Amino acid sequence: MNNNFNLVQTNVVLEHNSIKPYHKILSRPIVTDIIREILEKLRAELKNNPNAHYSKEDIIKLCETRLKEKSNLPIKRVINATGTIMHTNLGRSPIDEDIWQEVKDLNIYSNNLEYNINKEGRGLRGEFLYTLLAKLTSAEDALVVNNNAAAVFLTLKTLAAGKEVIVSRGEQVQIGGGFRIPDILREAGAKLVEIGTTNIVTVNDYKEAITENTAMILKVHASNFKIRGFVKSPSFKKIKDAIPSNIPLVYDEGAGIFDESMSEEDHIKSALKAGVDLVCFSGDKMFSSVQAGIIVGKKEYIAKIYKHPLMRAFRCGKTVLSILEKNVIKRLNAEGQFKGYCERLLSIREEVIKQKAFRIINDLKGFDVVKEYVETGGGAMADTFYSSYAISFKPKNIKETIKYLHNLDTPIISKIKKDYVLLYVLTIEERDIEYVYNVLKHIEKEYL
Repeated sequence: MNNNFNLVQTNVVLEHNSIKPYHKILSRPIVTDIIREILEKLRAELKNNPNAHYSKEDIIKLCETRLKEKSNLPIKRVINATGTIMHTNLGRSPIDEDIWQEVKDLNIYSNNLEYNINKEGRGLRGEFLYTLLAKLTSAEDALVVNNNAAAVFLTLKTLAAGKEVIVSRGEQVQIGGGFRIPDILREAGAKLVEIGTTNIVTVNDYKEAITENTAMILKVHASNFKIRGFVKSPSFKKIKDAIPSNIPLVYDEGAGIFDESMSEEDHIKSALKAGVDLVCFSGDKMFSSVQAGIIVGKKEYIAKIYKHPLMRAFRCGKTVLSILEKNVIKRLNAEGQFKGYCERLLSIREEVIKQKAFRIINDLKGFDVVKEYVETGGGAMADTFYSSYAISFKPKNIKETIKYLHNLDTPIISKIKKDYVLLYVLTIEERDIEYVYNVLKHIEKEYL
């Protein structure tokens, strides 16, 4: 009999006990497609080699291997041991667990997202959130869109389309994913007017660049790099005092920093206090909430942005708005004592972090606790590092070890430094200590 007919049927593999768990992870149709693809490949091989033989067990093992690889593609929980606290690739700042529980019922049942209960009719989406954000930042008004790039784009599109926007040469930044300030201006229909040099810009540079076609002055926080040495730039107040009152000064702050003791630079509140008309920032960085672009500032400009036709394309849904709402309420009730995810971790004493590392490795051999430095990540406070600790070990084969760590049920994402693997313990949750210990115990036996 031809070997083509000896292959196990798709449905038999699909219903095998070792394959069925992948139905929930990947979906039954995707699992079926993968099994069929493997069977087709084997049939093609059998045509070229009639003496080949594949047992049911062989085929199931091949399918398992492929499905395991595929199962790393859906969004899943990972343990961040990279030394970057708000790692953009790992979801930036985690959402507060208490807030997540608070908004559960709001999202699994109907809610008043766009219904004004008092007026018994259609309401304004996000209305109370905007009130909360204005109170938190001491701004006149606020608006929320789906990310900070959208916030900057929509602001430019509304206030500067067909007109000139003045930007310092040193602030024409590019952040991850190819988001470039000059490109965003062009897409928004605004003309970039470049002033100053890479490291120096003056008040006169701004004044001399203003024409009757100037729509805005845009200041951009250098989120992912730092220029050091001979660097000068005027304060917001000096710029605001020197320009006509009808030209808005807009600040793309990006990071969402409220605790200004963490950085000497101007941030949300100080920028608004200095006269900045609009500030844009992210919800999932130092603000420690969900991905969103938050705009705070003068009511007249916020109102124009809200009425722009593209606002509907960039608006947020119930999940984002409800999480942000609870987050701001928690901040307001904390009366300035609120610590977001990154701020909370950075307030932990070094000795506590060190002891945590020793608890993880416990009685294991081949692992050391070493002093290392962590960074905030997420485009916040670039080139600023904080003393911390990591678990260090030198495996026989780094590639195989990293592959093992990545293919765990809960992958551990580490950092490689020369011939060593480093697990930064600051971002390892207490509930994961036993899990990480058992992983390292396996590494001790198999990879060291």
